[in-house]
Amino acid sequence: MDGSFSLQRDPLTASPPPDEAGWQREIDNARAGHPPTVSTKAAAYYVGVHYKTFLAWVRDGIGPQPIRNPVKPGTTALNQRMRFSLSALEEFQQSRSGDVLTRGARTDAMAAHREVDRLQAAIERKVADDLVARARDKAKRVGVLNFASLDDLIDAHPWARIGDRLVGHAWAVDDAAFQEAGDDLVEATLEEALAMPWVNEAARAPYVNAFLGVIRRIETALEAARTRQRALDLDDRLSGATEGKGPRPFAKEDGS
Repeated sequence: MDGSFSLQRDPLTASPPPDEAGWQREIDNARAGHPPTVSTKAAAYYVGVHYKTFLAWVRDGIGPQPIRNPVKPGTTALNQRMRFSLSALEEFQQSRSGDVLTRGARTDAMAAHREVDRLQAAIERKVADDLVARARDKAKRVGVLNFASLDDLIDAHPWARIGDRLVGHAWAVDDAAFQEAGDDLVEATLEEALAMPWVNEAARAPYVNAFLGVIRRIETALEAARTRQRALDLDDRLSGATEGKGPRPFAKEDGS
């Protein structure tokens, strides 16, 4: 496995920018009860953290309780999407801050806490967006999705997700999986993505092989560099052992 995956779609159109206005509309609609729940990204925006952090909390059982869509005929629980009620998000916020509601408004400490979370989320989004943009530009230039270097492992990428399971890279999965995932994309490095739940090992395996291929190439390069350095060190020791040792003078005939 060389770490390359054929592009199934344009990286520009498959990586939509953060839609804060859309998330706010979801929140406003939920307040009005149409519908009464919000998506994962809108929930993360409401809480004031990057959605990767939010997903980790939910996955680890320390986040708000999700509501899953009813199972459709012919589908399984793996394909359910997570939604969140505003009441669950409010309860979660209170549990995180330890503050209480006072006359319908949060205390100043809670407001400050949420502002810190909002600023941190904005920073995390900017960093993730920059890394995705770098990976997108490379994919467009090369013509394939390629994991070939340490930089490729560091870059964030968009991953298609159905329910709470990844199905593959958003630029490389087939049309059926991409359409079912919709805009429910997760931005993560390859290492982070491999640590998340997948639909099955068959979908995950090619990306594991790509990751290990990069690591093996790095190990090979490091071993070669170490061999070269050891050779230099040996040359230095040998040359140092002979420095300052000129030819011995001939002894005089009288033995002096």
